Amino acid sequence: MSLEMTSELESKYHSKLKGDSLMILGMLALLIGVETFVIGKVLSATWEISSGFSYLYIVFVGLVVGIEAIGCLRVRDSIRNHMFEFRYYD
Repeated sequence: MSLEMTSELESKYHSKLKGDSLMILGMLALLIGVETFVIGKVLSATWEISSGFSYLYIVFVGLVVGIEAIGCLRVRDSIRNHMFEFRYYD
């Protein structure tokens, strides 16, 4: 392959990687939004019972969001590391 073709291919792949990164970020934002909504509904329905240990909900949501964020970042890194190897965007 010529140098010009290679740089064109790299440019295309990096452009597509940015699109995938935005999609992964959107997915993470959607997950966090839905989880926040569900936890909010649960807390509002059970506030009398759970007011004494509401910090457990906060810890639980923090752990879930942290695990999801790590997972999404690992997916992005995996795509970035293997996009040329597997010709992911062809």
